[in-house]
Amino acid sequence: MLSIDNMSRDTQREKSDVRRRQIIAATLDLLSQGSLDQVSTRQIASALGLSQPALFRHFGSKEELLVAVVEQSRAELGALAEQVLRECPSADLQLQHLSQAVFSHVERHPGLPRLLFAHAAIGAGPLFEALRDLHAMQTSLVTELVRAGQRDGVLRTDVEARDAATAFIGLLQGATLSRRLSPAPGASLSAEGARLFTVWAQGMRAAPRIVPVAVADPARQQIIAPPEQRRSAEPLRALDVRPILAAGVDPVESILEALAAVGPAGVLVVTAPFRPAPLISLLEARGHRLDVEAQGSRKFRVQIVHGGQPQVEDLRDLEAPEPLERCLLCAGALTPGAVYLARLPRFPKLLVPHLEQRGIVFQILEEADGSALVRLGLPT
Repeated sequence: MLSIDNMSRDTQREKSDVRRRQIIAATLDLLSQGSLDQVSTRQIASALGLSQPALFRHFGSKEELLVAVVEQSRAELGALAEQVLRECPSADLQLQHLSQAVFSHVERHPGLPRLLFAHAAIGAGPLFEALRDLHAMQTSLVTELVRAGQRDGVLRTDVEARDAATAFIGLLQGATLSRRLSPAPGASLSAEGARLFTVWAQGMRAAPRIVPVAVADPARQQIIAPPEQRRSAEPLRALDVRPILAAGVDPVESILEALAAVGPAGVLVVTAPFRPAPLISLLEARGHRLDVEAQGSRKFRVQIVHGGQPQVEDLRDLEAPEPLERCLLCAGALTPGAVYLARLPRFPKLLVPHLEQRGIVFQILEEADGSALVRLGLPT
């Protein structure tokens, strides 16, 4: 319900968000002009006409401010990646335009690589973790784009996708570092990056394929399902990628394996420390449905429905026994092979015996927040 107090709080929050963005922008600007050690909170506050206490009302420390700088940069790069994935039809073009987008972003924000190179060797703390997450996002996206290019036959298959992605990211970082060590007046980082990407692409481009024409031998024909269909399905699964990231491992492969394991109309719930925007675009392009829910400053729940259907009905706001009644009503309307998915406010103990009596095939996943994901179906 709207009230003067609510409207006032919303206005104050908007003003606070605007001020935080201004502080982050001022920090990036100062980082582009001097070393990280030379940039102080006093300088940042002065650049905006603020006092230090006023700045500390928005960020409790310099490290907290720098973490916010990295997180905003990750969000902006994620948005750029989403745009590239939407607009480019093939993996090789996506990689080309992604490199151009990153170089242009760095050219507009030269303070970001200064922050990256200054803290990459520290190996601990919130700022290092934020930088590691940024690097993991880039590596995960590029690795999967390389795999897509290999599947489409435009990139070499004799090169490990992860190695190709490492070389790609190294190209971005190396060109940026080289520019800082030996700046060329008037030269464009984007133009230099385009030339270097051409070198990478020439090394990764697949040779033209010659496909022999074979005469079918009915006696030897057999149907072999892809690996993801041969696995025994586990329709509901949860995967927390935060420990994977903390170990310095790319979580995309684990996510894709878990998604394949749930099978069509199954659901994978991923817990991540940030909103994985590029991964979301990749999976949506493959026909999966994703819903993202922020559960804290560094905790996101990403719900992935394999194949996009059916949608998950959210029953968490209903009072008992309405979620149970809704599930039983939808279960009664199911046809053989059909599936119903719902998210309930808590584990439905009372629902289980009703489902068993009616011969409903069901799976229930209890989540960390106490809610439950339910999948109902009839045997085919």
